[in-house]
Amino acid sequence: MFRNLNDVDVIVVEYADRLARFGFSYLKEFAQSFNVKIEAIESAKKLQPNEEMVNDLVSIVTCFSARLYGARGVRKLKQTIVQTIETLELERGEFHEDHDEGDSN
Repeated sequence: MFRNLNDVDVIVVEYADRLARFGFSYLKEFAQSFNVKIEAIESAKKLQPNEEMVNDLVSIVTCFSARLYGARGVRKLKQTIVQTIETLELERGEFHEDHDEGDSN
C-alpha cells in the first residue's frame, strides 16, 4: 500500500470510519507525509480532541470485547460437542478416556 501512495494524490472515502475505525487523524497525517490528501465526503461533526479520543477508545474496547465474547462462544461450543460425543459413547458402551476434558480452549 505504501508504495502505491506515490501514485495517488487524493484518497476519497464516504465516511472516515470506513477507512479506519479509530485513529483517522493519524492516518491522514501519515498520508500527508506522502503528499496524499484524504477526504471524507460525509464528515461527522467536528469533535474536540478529547471527544475524538473517547470515541477511539470506545471503538477499541468494542472491537476487543467482541473478540473475547466470540472466543468464549467457541469454547462453549467445543465443550458441548465433547459432552455430546461422550454421552453418545456412554449410551453405546464405547466411552474412551482419551477426550481432552480439561482443555479450556
